[in-house]
Amino acid sequence: MSQMPVLTVSQLTRQIKDAVEGNFPAVWVVGEITNCMRAGSGHFYLTLKDDTAQIRAVIWKNTAARLRFEIRDGIAVVAAGPVEVYEARGTYQ
Repeated sequence: MSQMPVLTVSQLTRQIKDAVEGNFPAVWVVGEITNCMRAGSGHFYLTLKDDTAQIRAVIWKNTAARLRFEIRDGIAVVAAGPVEVYEARGTYQ
């Protein structure tokens, strides 16, 4: 039986980041906005959800300034962007 390498948390997260971001450079996703919060920086942090799953999302300040609607909980949206892994937390958005 071959020995599996022992990875640090950082190494594992980097490999996951490379795999996810390499396979999802641009996606369209439909969902309902929940947990919407505007940060002091002007970025919006939110969750997109459907009946059975959810994903964290970010709308950067420059993008948010160009939107022609109010970003708020409860609205359905179609969002576009890359899937990214935030290494510091090991989460994707």
